[in-house]
Amino acid sequence: MFSLGLRWILAALFAASCLLGIGIGLVRWQSQAVNQQVDVPVPMDTIALPLDEYGVGSQVIALARLTVRLAPYPPRAGQPVTLTLVVVDRFSGAVLHVRPHLEVSEWMQADGQGYMAVRHASGAYFFDGVQLPQPGRWRLRLTIDFGAGQPYRTLILVEAR
Repeated sequence: MFSLGLRWILAALFAASCLLGIGIGLVRWQSQAVNQQVDVPVPMDTIALPLDEYGVGSQVIALARLTVRLAPYPPRAGQPVTLTLVVVDRFSGAVLHVRPHLEVSEWMQADGQGYMAVRHASGAYFFDGVQLPQPGRWRLRLTIDFGAGQPYRTLILVEAR
């Protein structure tokens, strides 16, 4: 009787160690699958460009490096702000000529006020007089047309005081 119970215990331990080995193998396989790079086609509306404590943010995409600055930061409701955009070619380092457009809307609103950019001699694009009429969360949707078909879109999420 004792040896029969010992055999069941040994069988259970063997089964548990097999399941543990399979679990470890699956976890390793899944972690390798997660770390693989996935190419994401442009355009993509779900990428948010975070701003630092000075209102500056940067994002690298396949074609270029985008740098934005929102001034004053944090924005004050009812007062105009200026968004500056610089687009630099990733490979040559040259400032690119693009066609940017800005749309400002409340956090959960689908459409908002549109703004066209003015390009300065430095190559930077300025969106002057951007209005955030009331305190709260705002979504700034920046659309950049590189002239290659579909434009690239990124979101800048801010809170006006």
